[in-house]
Amino acid sequence: MKIMAKFILILGLFAAILAGCGTSQDDSGNGAVPGQNEKEEQDGQEQTEEQDSPEEDTVNKGDSVIRILEQNMTYTVEGEMKEETAFLKHSDNQNYSMYVLPAYELTAEEPNKDVLYLIENDQVFMRIELLPNDADWNMIEENTKAQLGAVSENVQTSEAPSDDFYKGATVMKAEGNGEMVSAYLVKNEDLSLKLTLFNKEDADHEEAFLQMAKTIMKEEPQK
Repeated sequence: MKIMAKFILILGLFAAILAGCGTSQDDSGNGAVPGQNEKEEQDGQEQTEEQDSPEEDTVNKGDSVIRILEQNMTYTVEGEMKEETAFLKHSDNQNYSMYVLPAYELTAEEPNKDVLYLIENDQVFMRIELLPNDADWNMIEENTKAQLGAVSENVQTSEAPSDDFYKGATVMKAEGNGEMVSAYLVKNEDLSLKLTLFNKEDADHEEAFLQMAKTIMKEEPQK
């Protein structure tokens, strides 16, 4: 009887040891890696922050750039500050897009030349010409000065706007008979451009044209 009791006691101790081992294995072997949950939460938070980041006027998608359809624009016309929404327009004549304010219209004038004009007075406009990057700038400057000379013999050079888009641009202006004509020769890293602005003393839209012009972006030719 004593032997049987001792045997039962040993079996009980052995079962208790096995139960303890099983509990230990369950606690440490449930597939969870220390710190994994924290890492997953951080990754999820970073993804959410990326998705919630504010939109810019362009979105990179692979090798191409997609521009959003509208952009708020602040400008001054005849001393009055205005803020309006400009809408993305694509030139049918040259390979570029730009944002255009509601009071203006973009249209082709002739090959390699577009016109952005004031809808209520089409005599107030800006001519847009994209130039090849290897263009002869000395010749372009001479021709531009001659064109402005038809408005006035007194062609003045002027400082370029402080915006980075116009950094290093050559600016010429001429006035006569109520007409104000100015030319901006812009040469950036990936864009060479000639802008000729036609304003009037009683309808000066120079800054509005310049604000829209600085949104010009070259596009790949459509196949």
